[in-house]
Amino acid sequence: MGCCESLPTVASLTKFRRRTTSLTHADITQLQIIFAGIPEHSRQVILNLPARQLLNLYQYHMMALYHGLQKEWQLAIYCEQRVIKGLQALLPTDKDHYIFFNFYSVLSASFLALGALQKAIEVLHIALAILLKHTPTDYKTISVHYYHLANAYKALHNSRASAQYLTKAVEAARLRSDSSRTYAAVLETDL
Repeated sequence: MGCCESLPTVASLTKFRRRTTSLTHADITQLQIIFAGIPEHSRQVILNLPARQLLNLYQYHMMALYHGLQKEWQLAIYCEQRVIKGLQALLPTDKDHYIFFNFYSVLSASFLALGALQKAIEVLHIALAILLKHTPTDYKTISVHYYHLANAYKALHNSRASAQYLTKAVEAARLRSDSSRTYAAVLETDL
């Protein structure tokens, strides 16, 4: 995902340091990691947030990832819902900001793992809408999310919706500019 690869410099994060003198070097590093996962065109809104609140909320995402690795799905769900709710309070007019994408992705995976398919589908649609709005040319990630939707609908025995999203997954995979077309070929075998 080319739009998110450049790492923000410490200088670009000094705005946070001016507002919050209690930021440590570890905090700055964590902020750089957060910003590295956000497309450049979407970073300014996040730069305007209170750094300490952002870091505190992001810790819930880190805990969700940990709980997911431990297969503690309900705890992962709780943590992701907490970070989403907290960030929505900080970003009341940007509830579809790209920063939410990873949170909704982990949340949907946790719902899928629990077998809460309807909830997983609902959250996958939110994540996909964010992805399509902010990074419409990230065909690999778009394809993967369409594929997850296809599998969730398949598990619900909704073959029409499953085929629709599997077709979209294949179409997005074919648009990838890299030389690896094997993913598209694998998806086509599911059609």
